[in-house]
Amino acid sequence: MSSSQLINIVEVICHSFRHLDPRLINHGERVAYILMKMLEDTSYYTKQEKQDIFMLGLLHDIGAYKGEELDSMLSFDMNDSMEHSVFGYLLFQNFSPLSDYADIILYHHHCNAQYYPVPIGNYHRDMAKLIYLADRIDIFCVLNDVKQLDSFLDRYNETVFPSAGIRWFHDANKKYQILNHLHSGAYQEEVASYTKEQLVLTEEQIHKYLMTFIFSVDFRNEYTALHTSYAVYLTENLSHTLHLPAGSAKTVQLAAMLHNIGKVSLSSDLTSVEDYDCYLKELYQNSTIDVTQKILSGTVDAQILQIINESLRILKCWSENEPLSFTPSPAGEIVALSYFISNMMNPGGHISCRPDLVQFLKERYKGCNMDCTILMALEKYFPQIMEQTRSSCESMFRTYHHVMDEFHYLNTILLHYNTKYQ
Repeated sequence: MSSSQLINIVEVICHSFRHLDPRLINHGERVAYILMKMLEDTSYYTKQEKQDIFMLGLLHDIGAYKGEELDSMLSFDMNDSMEHSVFGYLLFQNFSPLSDYADIILYHHHCNAQYYPVPIGNYHRDMAKLIYLADRIDIFCVLNDVKQLDSFLDRYNETVFPSAGIRWFHDANKKYQILNHLHSGAYQEEVASYTKEQLVLTEEQIHKYLMTFIFSVDFRNEYTALHTSYAVYLTENLSHTLHLPAGSAKTVQLAAMLHNIGKVSLSSDLTSVEDYDCYLKELYQNSTIDVTQKILSGTVDAQILQIINESLRILKCWSENEPLSFTPSPAGEIVALSYFISNMMNPGGHISCRPDLVQFLKERYKGCNMDCTILMALEKYFPQIMEQTRSSCESMFRTYHHVMDEFHYLNTILLHYNTKYQ
């Protein structure tokens, strides 16, 4: 079974956004819908470009996952600081399948600017203007009476929004009733239909979109930067060591990637190891697990949900040293092992594991009356598995620091630009 059959990546992202912050009000999904309907009849863009613009619209604010960034993004300040655009640009550049379009994310709020370190051509600039138009239309209609939209667009005609883009929107709205469907919520059915019937993504693209979204959450601070990565790398290495069939390994990997996606509802304001310990506890509270279930129900294959649920039950038994009341699948056990070990990892860049790890795991298995066949099969390979995982995570941590360095560098340049020209 392919990844496209196992997961609807657009619905996973849309469902996650709904739990991220109530102020988002499905903003990315709504912007993607506006763009989808505006582009429906045009031959100016190819089918692939239309799909790419849809995904850009869905993820255009992916860098805005901190309170102050959301405040700026959802305000009607036409001169926002662009910090979320910078972080989104870096996420797209480093992780997404649309890295060539990363400049569009950077410029989608300041479409007429030209920042020296990141040039943008007219073709991409036109896409950025289109996304910004859809973005501001949605925000305006949420904050104001939709009847005032025409006067708003007229006020900024040519100074902010191209007149051709405004006419394009008016024509599409007249034909497809875009604003009415946004107001009624009917647009969600159209988006779901588009993603199921017309959106074509490869397994690699799905993987990259999912990791882009996960890193947008994990990279909010140094303490959580590697949490999912460590578990995913460990899952891959455990699956390989146990010679899982390719199809099973793929399902296990997706389960590991999505295991704690409910964390989108948790605060990212971590400033100490103690904060991180509290964060780990919150990950496994019923409220967070419920968010994970709501995000994934109907958006991923039942196998993935079953693996995640088994893993969570195993982790609970290991944590509380209680007998396991069911026989888990190898997949559920692998994911549980990966997260149990990941949760013991020191936050930050020092990647190490306790020297008595296998013995510690044996005691957990014994305390829960759990069959240790898989653990015994892995025992002699654990040093190699942990070393491979450490190497992969250190490489990812370097990427994290590169992203953060670029983030601060570009923000300094943009601050100078905004001070000088705004």
